[in-house]
Amino acid sequence: MISALFCRVTNVRNLISRYILAIFIALSCSQAKTLANGIDGNGVGARSMGMAGADVAWAADPLSAMGLNPAGLGFLTAPEFDLGGVGGVTQGNFNKPGVSNGSLEQNPNGLPEGAFGYPLNPQGKWPVTLGLSFVPESSLDADWHYLDPPGGLGGKTSYGYQQDKSEILVLRSALGASVKIGPKLSIGASAGLIYNDNQLDTPYIFQNLQPGPGGPKNSGYDGAKTLLRLHTTGFGANAQVGAMFRATSNLQFGVSYESETHVKSSGNASGDPSVQFGLPPGSLPFHYDADVRNVFPQDVSWGVSWKFHPQWRLALQADWVDWADAFHTLPVSLSDGNNAGVNAALGKSFTDLIPLNWKDEFVYRAGMEFNVTKSFSLRAGYSYGGSPVPDSTLTPMTAAIMENILTAGAGYEWQHYRIDLAYQYAFPATQNVGLSGLRSGEYSNSSTEVSMHVFALTVGVRF
Repeated sequence: MISALFCRVTNVRNLISRYILAIFIALSCSQAKTLANGIDGNGVGARSMGMAGADVAWAADPLSAMGLNPAGLGFLTAPEFDLGGVGGVTQGNFNKPGVSNGSLEQNPNGLPEGAFGYPLNPQGKWPVTLGLSFVPESSLDADWHYLDPPGGLGGKTSYGYQQDKSEILVLRSALGASVKIGPKLSIGASAGLIYNDNQLDTPYIFQNLQPGPGGPKNSGYDGAKTLLRLHTTGFGANAQVGAMFRATSNLQFGVSYESETHVKSSGNASGDPSVQFGLPPGSLPFHYDADVRNVFPQDVSWGVSWKFHPQWRLALQADWVDWADAFHTLPVSLSDGNNAGVNAALGKSFTDLIPLNWKDEFVYRAGMEFNVTKSFSLRAGYSYGGSPVPDSTLTPMTAAIMENILTAGAGYEWQHYRIDLAYQYAFPATQNVGLSGLRSGEYSNSSTEVSMHVFALTVGVRF
């Protein structure tokens, strides 16, 4: 008996080691490009993604449980390991009539995701299940090509045809646990370590300059335009709690809450404002140390899963995402500038407060699963969430404006193994800017359209 237990623990340890190795290999080769429902995805794992993410009341595998509702771990009856990937192709168009137009065309890219669930005492009075996961939680990745509209101080500065790039990436690694209280109720929680990567490579307009220690009063340079390349990374933490109630064998209810996440990321910024000041390009190159303070929103999800027929299951869900408190302003702090001329104007250290003013968002989801046979299932779903980005602060690089998303999926199980596939199509969404609230108004009287294809594959094994 002791020998068997030792072998089982060793196998689990080897499996986790391979899982971690696979994650790092995949991370070194890939990059997520997701743009839906703000910057959050629609589901975690191919099973839930095939049903448009309507899985908070079901979450029957470790990946969806650790990603959407940790209480789902409580209904696992055996150790299970899930490993998969999610990726997409984003397309878009930007147009400012008579001034500039461009496109967003990207090759498929993706990121891995995985989870492991282990019931400690499935036959105990209050069974406890542990979970470990790695999930790409949020992403905005915009890689545009268009002519820089004239703006800046004086309203005539343009840096010509540019590749404008903006990225916000949030990866969550988490430890979780659930407790099953009787045959019908499970409660769970997880603690997550958040990795955040931010990149910006674009002509940049200073919005609300705040002088640093010893710096000159520089508010007169609000609206100045510079070429800017910024890259910062950092870590934060958050928590998720959830509950799941199995009213009958065919009817389940679920609710989950994820806390707000604060991340201070650090890196560097470089650029050149020469054209803004009437100098030849390359005359004023600068470098600063950079800090970005991101806040990622709290959210609440609640839903129901109803198997109304032996072959059919319906899932309905609503999410509330607190974008208004999280994406109100984005503080970008630059320090230790190396160009004396730029320091004389802006200061050696300063902070710029970028207005975002995103709105709270409700997302509504519906999914259907049809068991063609005992082993083979088909899935479909739909989600709707209004754009959280106001017209006044919209640019192509913040165009997280997806609204209508249609999904499809399939799953096959045999013996101890499971494979799931999912596809999501975000219909083209267009948002128009009349009078921009950003300084110098480059994006006034413009429109941005974005659409996306997302693919997911998950492989699971039970022990």
